[in-house]
Amino acid sequence: MFDNPFDPDASSVVFEIVATISTPAVSPQGLTWDGSALWNVDASTNSLLSLNSLNGSLIRSLPSPLPGASDVAYDGRDLWVCSRTETLVAKVNMLNGETLKSFDLQRGVFTAMDYRDGALWLAEAQSNTVLRVDPETGEMTEAFSNPGTRVDGLVFNGSSFWLADSSTLTIFETSSAGGLERTFLSPGPSPRGLAHDGFDLWNADGNQKIYRLRIVH
Repeated sequence: MFDNPFDPDASSVVFEIVATISTPAVSPQGLTWDGSALWNVDASTNSLLSLNSLNGSLIRSLPSPLPGASDVAYDGRDLWVCSRTETLVAKVNMLNGETLKSFDLQRGVFTAMDYRDGALWLAEAQSNTVLRVDPETGEMTEAFSNPGTRVDGLVFNGSSFWLADSSTLTIFETSSAGGLERTFLSPGPSPRGLAHDGFDLWNADGNQKIYRLRIVH
């Protein structure tokens, strides 16, 4: 377990690292959970890697439908991909990689995303905000400010948002409306993608490790 010296409540807030696995991604970025496996974006090959959550072994690899893929999200059936270099967001068949749908957000640099309750949530770097986007129309319907300086990972666990910031080695927890609740030091030296499996938080790091984190207080 570890605490965060930047958090005034560090003595009462800890993570337990319950597992650490290696990812085959050379440059790990975004992360999502599909109900049975993890998906990790590899920026070095611009691919989506399905990984065994017990040992990190590769199940299959799909090419990203977009250049510069930054994150991947699971909607209960298919994958969604966003990009740092494109304003497009694409929906992908998780079995064969076929692009099922895409829409253009017109402007922005999108560094992280998640899918929850029928909506896409995307971190936009230029405005340093998190946007709620209708996956059917591409309309932006809601937004909140990022409490940090950049978003490298984003996930919603049903009650809170979690945001990873590699520039400050920080993981933030916010309310569903974006209000800052807690701040933690990341388990690795370069926190990137975040995922939630219904019980624990997962954090992909630039050191080619994925940490399974349990909030114990």
